[in-house]
Amino acid sequence: MKFTSAFAALALSLASSALAQNKCTEFSPCSREGYCDSDAMFCLWDLCDPTTSYNATSCWQPEGCTSRTTTFDSSNDVIAIRTYGGNPQANAFLSVFEPNNAKAANGQLELDMTYDAANNKGFGATVKASTTIKYGKVTARVKSASVATGVVTSFIIINEQTGDEFDFEWVGKNPAEVQTNYYYQKELDYTKMTPYAMADTSAAYHDYTIDWTAEKTTWLVDNVPIRVLNRADTLDAATGVYKYPTSEARVSFGIWDGGNSGAQGTQEWSGYPTPWSPTTVYKALVESVTIECAGEQLPSESESESGSEQPTDSTSEQPTDDGNGEHSSESGEPPIKCRPRY
Repeated sequence: MKFTSAFAALALSLASSALAQNKCTEFSPCSREGYCDSDAMFCLWDLCDPTTSYNATSCWQPEGCTSRTTTFDSSNDVIAIRTYGGNPQANAFLSVFEPNNAKAANGQLELDMTYDAANNKGFGATVKASTTIKYGKVTARVKSASVATGVVTSFIIINEQTGDEFDFEWVGKNPAEVQTNYYYQKELDYTKMTPYAMADTSAAYHDYTIDWTAEKTTWLVDNVPIRVLNRADTLDAATGVYKYPTSEARVSFGIWDGGNSGAQGTQEWSGYPTPWSPTTVYKALVESVTIECAGEQLPSESESESGSEQPTDSTSEQPTDDGNGEHSSESGEPPIKCRPRY
C-alpha cells in the first residue's frame, strides 16, 4: 500500500520559509513539500525537489552506493536529519521526521509510534539511508510492529521524486504475513501487492532481502526467494515502456498508523481502528542492514532524477560537485551551499 504521510507539516511550516512564486530563495534554497530551508532536511537528494528549489544546484547530489553492514551499536548509526553534517560514512541512517521517533538502542534500530492526541492517530518514524543505491542487494533483519490492527511497518527502496519503489510491508491486521509490492513512476496501482504467509512477524527477527538488478528483482525471506519480478514482464504495450523501477533510490524503514489514517482503503488494508491510550508506544525493530552494491556506484556516476524509462528519450544536464559539499553551476551563477544546522 502506497502511503503519503502528513510529513511533519507543522514542523516544516515553523522551521522553514514558504515558497514565493513557486521558487525558493538564495538564503533558503532547497524545496521540500512546499517549504524552503537550507539544511539536510530539505537539501538531501531525493527529499529535495529540484523543480521548485532556488536553482539547479541547490539540492545536494546523490552520494552513490557504499557496501556495508550497519548493526546499530552506535548512536551515530541513526541521527536526526537536522543534525546531519553531510558525511554518509559517519551516519548510516537519517531520521527524517520531527519530532524524531527513531534511535539506535540495545544494538538495534528502534522506530517508535506514539499517540498524537491532537490528530487522534499515531505519529511514527521514517529513516532513510545516507547513501543511495541503483541495483544491488539489501538485507534487513526486522521484527515488525504488527502487534495491533492498523500498525504498519515498512522496509522499502524508494525514490521520492520519481515514485519508483520496491516494498516489504507488514500490517497489524495480518501479523503472520509479509507483503511485497512495487511502484513505477508514482502510478498508484495497488494490484501488484503479493502476500507471503509466515510465522508471527512481530514475535521474532527474520531476514528480508530485496535483490534488485537491471533485469529482475527478487524478494527473499530468510534467504528463500518468495517473489521474482522480471523487467520483461512489465512492458506496457500501449506506450512501449517497461514499467520497471530503475531510478537511483534510498533504503528506508518506517512505522505509521494506517488504522486511523482516515482513508477507507488504507484502513481496510491495515486493519482498524488502531488501539491507542495516552501511554501506548508501538515499536518496529531492525537489528541489522546489509547493503551490497552492484559493482562500483560512485557519486559521480549517479544519474538524473528521471531514472526509469520514459515513453520518449530525454537528457538533462546534471549539476556537479566540487568535492567540498558545494555545487558548481555551469550557468555562471554563484554556488549555493546548503549548510546543515548544529
